[in-house]
Amino acid sequence: MSHHALTIRAATARDHDALARLSASETGRHLGGLSLLAEANGTVVAAIGLTSGTVLAEPANPNGRAIHSLRHRRYRILRQGGDVGAVQTLIRRLAGSHHKHQTEEISK
Repeated sequence: MSHHALTIRAATARDHDALARLSASETGRHLGGLSLLAEANGTVVAAIGLTSGTVLAEPANPNGRAIHSLRHRRYRILRQGGDVGAVQTLIRRLAGSHHKHQTEEISK
């Protein structure tokens, strides 16, 4: 059995290229504002906009587990903060603490 790490984290300025790659594959779709990323084995495989709920993923190889985890995390953040504006501080804290990422072990 093979295990793959899935990490959900806040997007930062360093993720520009990965977000551009996902946006290019999803013509006309943009996250707009703050977003969360899903990484599988160190590669960004999907993203979700906190305000819009828009999901970007590679159409040729969508990672269902990553998309589900992103939607669930967004729901929990919005539920905790009440609105996206109040969540900006939380996202800044998450983006600043790279060693505190949520990692889930998933099996293929």
